[in-house]
Amino acid sequence: MNLSPRPLKTFLVLSLLLNVFLVGGVAGGLYQWLGQPGPARTLAVPQHGLRQAMAQLPEERRHQLRQLLRQTRKDSQPLLMAGRQARLAVVRELQADTLDRTALDNQLSQSREADIALRARVDETLAEFAGSLSLQERQHLVESMYLRGPGKNRAALGN
Repeated sequence: MNLSPRPLKTFLVLSLLLNVFLVGGVAGGLYQWLGQPGPARTLAVPQHGLRQAMAQLPEERRHQLRQLLRQTRKDSQPLLMAGRQARLAVVRELQADTLDRTALDNQLSQSREADIALRARVDETLAEFAGSLSLQERQHLVESMYLRGPGKNRAALGN
């Protein structure tokens, strides 16, 4: 094959440009592929308190506690609404042009009282549930609710 120098030069320049383009595309693709983080790993959210305790209970007991807590929530709707309304009133007071400190304190007090009453109901439900547990199940309940995590003092409870 006898090619003159001019078409051969053009062919070589085109070949070089094509190769540079291909190498650049492959390098860019590799950069993108290797630079991307792996699939998002879901981190286990540590459970605390009552959620941790429920996870440790046998299925039958877990279902029983869930039912009791659902009933408590259903019975506590007025308290939930009162607390929500008081918190909204706190927000309104804080957003007002002039701060009425007496009204703000009153709304904060109402919110706190509703929260305390709701907590008391949940605690009563938990105490009622604990009354139906065996000693070993109650010990597991204490372990999972109160003795896990940093700063928990097992010696203070006699363990």
